[in-house]
Amino acid sequence: MGFDAALFGACLRQRRLNKSLTLQELAGLTGFSVSSISEMENGRKPTFPKAAGVCKALGVRLSRVLLDAERQADAARAAK
Repeated sequence: MGFDAALFGACLRQRRLNKSLTLQELAGLTGFSVSSISEMENGRKPTFPKAAGVCKALGVRLSRVLLDAERQADAARAAK
């Protein structure tokens, strides 16, 4: 079990979409560039401050998103 940046990014994207936010809107809330948020959502390893900032803007704890990503990884492994 390790950190899966792709699943973490997918969980962030889903949270953003659930809030009906565009990348531009989330960038405005966080102060991060659209490209850095997009990279994070696409599985490029985020820095802790950026991941925490995005989660805060989405109204969710970073630990919750990490747990969601871990559960998805566990489910994928179990399905194999």
